[in-house]
Amino acid sequence: MADFRHNYVWHKRYALRFSSYAWLAFKCGLKTADQLARRGIPVNTNCTLCAQAAESHSHLFFECDFSFGILYHLIPQFRTLLLRPNHFQAYNSVDDLNYNGDIHHLFYLMISAAIYYIWRARNDRLFGNCIDCQITVVRKIKRALLFKTMN
Repeated sequence: MADFRHNYVWHKRYALRFSSYAWLAFKCGLKTADQLARRGIPVNTNCTLCAQAAESHSHLFFECDFSFGILYHLIPQFRTLLLRPNHFQAYNSVDDLNYNGDIHHLFYLMISAAIYYIWRARNDRLFGNCIDCQITVVRKIKRALLFKTMN
């Protein structure tokens, strides 16, 4: 993990909100159910998005069927991966794609935006009683990216 490059999430043209959440996710700084349980806070440790595994950073953002489906929609090249990537591998796999630097940065931004909106979808389900499907979350991400890249 020491090889994680800062330019994956921190870039002058990125949305600070997306970068902040992506960095927190990379550093395991978001308060997922497993972290709350470790601190003695009684919570349901099942993943709110898929209810198939315990919620952790690695599961919530990359192992969860719901979350990885979102990444599939945004970056179809992820379908060629044999295994689901972890946080670092998701960004690093973009480097292996044959695109120029600007497209790489757009993919980095997509992953960071996906992390932010997956976290929001999780919190909306937990605290707002609002359950968005994958397609709705993908549309929110695409709309945010369009707005960010047009400005």
